[in-house]
Amino acid sequence: MNQSNCDSIHKRKKLLDELGKLPEAIVENQEWLYMLEEDTRHSLSIEGYFATEEELKAVLQGKKTQPEILNYYRTSQFVYDLGLQYHREESVFLDLALIRTIHSQLLRGIDQYSYYCGKFRVNAITIHGAKVKPPEFEIESYVKIFCKYTKSCLKTYPILEALSRIHTLFESIHPFQDGNGRVGRILLNYLAISQGYPPIVIKGVELSQRNQYYQALESADIGFHQKFSSPNLSDIKTQIDIGDFNLLKELLYLGLKPRLEHMIISALESKESLLPLKDLAIHFQVKETTLRQWIKRDKLIAIKKHNKLYSHPKLYLDYT
Repeated sequence: MNQSNCDSIHKRKKLLDELGKLPEAIVENQEWLYMLEEDTRHSLSIEGYFATEEELKAVLQGKKTQPEILNYYRTSQFVYDLGLQYHREESVFLDLALIRTIHSQLLRGIDQYSYYCGKFRVNAITIHGAKVKPPEFEIESYVKIFCKYTKSCLKTYPILEALSRIHTLFESIHPFQDGNGRVGRILLNYLAISQGYPPIVIKGVELSQRNQYYQALESADIGFHQKFSSPNLSDIKTQIDIGDFNLLKELLYLGLKPRLEHMIISALESKESLLPLKDLAIHFQVKETTLRQWIKRDKLIAIKKHNKLYSHPKLYLDYT
């Protein structure tokens, strides 16, 4: 991923903070609820649980039964709100109990998983189609290392680099018998929110999208293709550093940028009206075609309404 993408995320995050940061009522805000639905549908599609938008809504309204969908939605809603609370306190919280709880809530009420709910595996596991070789024993020790690494990583790297490394390590450890992908993606967004970002959607409805995700993880977890080192933070860091995170960072960028922009526009519209491009062109004393170039080049945030583009002077990102 190139530096301009990192700058793009940084400038959008700065603008969101200036406009009031993430919304207060995460469980009531319509923008958040839409994001939760999108996140649920795509994340479960990666796991093989497919649902159209209409089927998803039917499950959430109690008109259709599919516990995997309902559990994911409710779990992410609670965990993301928790992330927002920690963001307000400017702290990061992550421990084994939280990770186990996320797992047990995702699989609750599903008979075939009742024995494994909230329990780390005690046997070797093979990930179908993947080259990574998860550790066979001492899973709890590896998860403790994961928690330590996560906190260090968030302080050391820019957000997309940090989240790519954190997500790769969790999925490589694969601490549960099943449900690791779901837990890992909810943790990914929990941590993003705790840092003041909206949840990221990793698309997975289309086969090509799932293949991109798998390929990105395979490039990132290359340090664990032969075996895991002992559960030692220094050794684990060395193995992680071997990975190529560019593909995964690009996926996270594509999943984060539009959500940041939606949050920014929503925050701005609560205070001021957006302008059609023709009026904005007058403000900037440029041609409307110039504004369209700015949008294309990532210098101006805009939204399409009724087949017309709208923006605002505050949505101009002054790249130098």
